[in-house]
Amino acid sequence: MGKATFSERLNLVIKENNIRQVDLCRKTGIGKSAMSQYLSGSFAPKQQNLYELARALNVSEAWLMGYDVPRERVSAKASHGSSDAFYFTAPDDSMLSMHILKGSRVLIRKTDSIESGQVVCFSAGDSSPYLRKFYRHKDLLVFIAASPSDEYPPLIYESSALSDGSLKIEGVATEVTLPLQNL
Repeated sequence: MGKATFSERLNLVIKENNIRQVDLCRKTGIGKSAMSQYLSGSFAPKQQNLYELARALNVSEAWLMGYDVPRERVSAKASHGSSDAFYFTAPDDSMLSMHILKGSRVLIRKTDSIESGQVVCFSAGDSSPYLRKFYRHKDLLVFIAASPSDEYPPLIYESSALSDGSLKIEGVATEVTLPLQNL
């Protein structure tokens, strides 16, 4: 199955929770016309309305946009000061195709269970942390940028790099907040 669309996921969650459109409009402050366009798939919301919808429906913004990430919402308040999650600022545009711009704040959830295709934060040796899509291929760990540019080549490590400490996967991206100048 391909990437789900925003409108498919929005309609699904509304139906599952038996929420009326008018009640969702009231709860989020989004106008009826805009909400109708979101539900029909005519338009996708800008960052603030996406945040309001995800918050009101208690789902992750990235999941609502159709990405293959956990559906559950990780609250910044719940994770603030917690050792289970932290914010990472995207240092470059290597994840541009995933709508993660340079300067975006990415909530990283620490986990021992990482699946191929997830966006992860990791570091290798003494390097600064990276944000990349993760894939496992036999005994190799492959980290790929989601950018139309060839500026960010794949980073490939043997699985043993995890056990010898030369590679550390910090966690999985669960939420993205775009930098203010891009809103």
